[in-house]
Amino acid sequence: MINTDYITKNQKGFTLIELLIGMAISSVVMAGIYAAFASQQKSYSTQEQVVEMQQNLRAGIDMMAHEVRMAGYDPDNIGGLGITDIAPRDINNNADSTITGNGFLQLSSDLDGDGALAAGETISFSIYDSPVLSPDGILDLARNTGGGRQLLAQNIEAMGFAFAFDADGNGDLDTDAAGNIIWASDSDGDNDLDINLDTDGDGDIDAADGPGIGNTGLIGGQALGTDVDPDDIRAVRIYLLARSNRRDSTIVNNFTYVVGHKVINPLTDADPANNNLRMRLLVTTVKCRNLELN
Repeated sequence: MINTDYITKNQKGFTLIELLIGMAISSVVMAGIYAAFASQQKSYSTQEQVVEMQQNLRAGIDMMAHEVRMAGYDPDNIGGLGITDIAPRDINNNADSTITGNGFLQLSSDLDGDGALAAGETISFSIYDSPVLSPDGILDLARNTGGGRQLLAQNIEAMGFAFAFDADGNGDLDTDAAGNIIWASDSDGDNDLDINLDTDGDGDIDAADGPGIGNTGLIGGQALGTDVDPDDIRAVRIYLLARSNRRDSTIVNNFTYVVGHKVINPLTDADPANNNLRMRLLVTTVKCRNLELN
């Protein structure tokens, strides 16, 4: 005979309160899992962007440094080789020494040693919006060997240069009254060095030399008195500022970046499009070993 009392007692379900408690516990667990996943995903995305910026910076600056070192290489003494153009340019490659202009550098070398300046031996670097025919609004670094500007590194927000020189031909880099090496720039776009970027004479080129810490604009500098021809340049300081490819509304970039003759602060400048972006600045100094022989 079947015990119906046993079956009835063991067929009872959960009460409503038990279900609500179970759902609440499950929700808390799921929320914790989602929060951990979202945090890991954001961290991964951030690291991915940082790595991408670092790779872009290294690729761009390594190529530039190599070719700046070779500037003026002239084994057959054909003459006229070296750094030939330093006037700032806008993204359309027009001379522009205002806040919209970035650093520009053109150099020449007899790389194959044949005693003639051949195609591909005059090289320039500039900032542009690639691809030119369908720009995406994100600036990039271009390299031009004579066949038009070609992409060298993506997502480069700004580029700048500072130049050390030997104007008196004594074999030493020129210094200011305090004995600091003069790092100069072309402030008026005439392809001559005319200002020392160290405005306050403290031996550093920093935000204090510009229009004030936290602002954006051009470094006023100290007038050199006599313009210096690019032929006298002996060392180049290269500044590259890279940006992330994607915006992040959770960050506010209030860092101040000195990029050659420019001071950039994404939070306070006149370009709202560059806020909410991660940025990295890389600076390197290159001694032009071949120009010392000119």
